[in-house]
Amino acid sequence: MSTCPTCRTEHADGVVACPSDADTLSPDPALPGADPDLAPGTPVGEYRIDAKIGVGGFGTVYRATHPVIGKAAAIKVLSRQCSANPQLVSRFVAEARAVNQIRHRNIIDIFSFGALGDGRHYYVMELLEGMTLDAYLRKRGRLPPAEALPILVKIARALDAAHAAGIAHRDLKPENVFLVFDEDGAIFPKLLDFGIAKLLGEPSTTAHKTRTGHLIGTPLYMSPEQCRGRNVDHRTDVYSFGILAHELLAGAPPFDGESAFDLLTKHASEPAPPVSSLATHLSPALDAPLLRMLEKDPASRPASLLEATAALVEAARGAGYDVPTSLLRASDAAVGRGGSDAAGPRARIAAAEPLAAELAPTQPGPVADASTDRNGTETVLQRSLPGKVESTPAAVSRRRAALAAVAILGGAAAAALTLRLTGSEHL
Repeated sequence: MSTCPTCRTEHADGVVACPSDADTLSPDPALPGADPDLAPGTPVGEYRIDAKIGVGGFGTVYRATHPVIGKAAAIKVLSRQCSANPQLVSRFVAEARAVNQIRHRNIIDIFSFGALGDGRHYYVMELLEGMTLDAYLRKRGRLPPAEALPILVKIARALDAAHAAGIAHRDLKPENVFLVFDEDGAIFPKLLDFGIAKLLGEPSTTAHKTRTGHLIGTPLYMSPEQCRGRNVDHRTDVYSFGILAHELLAGAPPFDGESAFDLLTKHASEPAPPVSSLATHLSPALDAPLLRMLEKDPASRPASLLEATAALVEAARGAGYDVPTSLLRASDAAVGRGGSDAAGPRARIAAAEPLAAELAPTQPGPVADASTDRNGTETVLQRSLPGKVESTPAAVSRRRAALAAVAILGGAAAAALTLRLTGSEHL
């Protein structure tokens, strides 16, 4: 007997793929519960296991040490269930490949890859001490612009570097940003989880890609084109970044709903509310740059995250907020190029990169133990949604929303749509 790793349906021997969702079947011994923990001292590549520090839907994360040079690292071991699924293995490998193609200091470093004797795949990555951005927001609540902007600029630099390397992240959210705190309490964000990253221009037949008609992402942060199951490029990250920026400044994302379908419909059809209408303590000057990132039409969004954050920094400065000088230098450099797209986003990214200095927030937060388990699972419409924002979004006609809902439902019926929420797996 074999079992589908997604719907858990059992199938007779000889059946290769589940007829319901086309996922490759796993032999019963590969199901959850069959993965033995790696004991301290177990060799994994050049490292030795110290302790288990996290468990997620795709596997387990361990702390490890190099026995000769003493370098500490984290090792992510894919479960047997997932290791038996070629699509998931391909995605696992693609994450390591994507990160190493980008090679940016605001993106977690993955520096080794291999397989255990029992067939489980693993990769070795840098060990981070700190907490995820969503955990930080739960402790701190909304952040003042003077603290939020340096964090956002560093995330933007990482995403622009990914885009310059031809890679779109496609699952930007607070859980996929890890905050490292230095001795002075300054915050250094690291972008995580390129497990569903898309190589821009890559053929749709690549093994680790999701089948046509399937949506991958997290509904709170998905772009309209993601919600409709269309092909995406780097501009989907610009939209998700706008959601993230809104959440940091206002304390909640711009859209909320009773279900994932509600969120998909709002992303696809409802104009985003001005941030100052939901967080009245913020200046209306911040509305325009955030709303431009949240345009429904990808072509109407900023061409790069450098351009997007430069506009946000300029708006904050104009509104009288305390903006670090180094952010203003990067902003002035971006504005000085006139906003022309003639050179393309890659040229603008390369030109502005040296101008961005490391910045400390005005009030650093606490440091959490790196073993805090923030690993998610891959499931079907089961991610909990935060409380509603007590405000009504900008008016939109019922007919327009209904048409969008019909379009989404039609796509679901035609393609047997399954929405997968890929949770982050990190320390």
